[in-house]
Amino acid sequence: MNPEPQKEIKHAIKSIVLADDDSDDSFLFNSVFEELDPVRKLTVVQDGNELLDLLTHFVPDLLFLDLEMPYKNGLECLIAIRSNDSLKHLPVVVFSSTTRPANIQTAYEMGADLFFIKPSVFSDLTKAVSTILNLDWQQPESIREQYCINGRYTAFS
Repeated sequence: MNPEPQKEIKHAIKSIVLADDDSDDSFLFNSVFEELDPVRKLTVVQDGNELLDLLTHFVPDLLFLDLEMPYKNGLECLIAIRSNDSLKHLPVVVFSSTTRPANIQTAYEMGADLFFIKPSVFSDLTKAVSTILNLDWQQPESIREQYCINGRYTAFS
């Protein structure tokens, strides 16, 4: 296999949006990007309405979406994204503190490509985000399929 395609995949994600109303989580996420790759563009929005407004004129390469946000929660945003022809192929990683299997299953059923439980340790966040950024987001359905076991979805680990 030619090493060049791997390099292209690794660098395919150049713009990321984080939709999260928790300022501490946003600060940590921003710190991760400064450490991993300060060239990548990270845009942070704090609620569902702000996210959907942003997506009308800017479509990132990857979206990290918190479930619990004001105005429109993450699931409402996910429904709006998947029903919009210009956004329905946007790779979406649900980024949440919930560990409830029912919430994880619902997020995947609503169109999430990956469910990522917020880690409590900075080094774990850095490692996980690095791994997520290096997945082949050209084919998000193959990423999603890896987390479906016997018809039930699991979180990224």
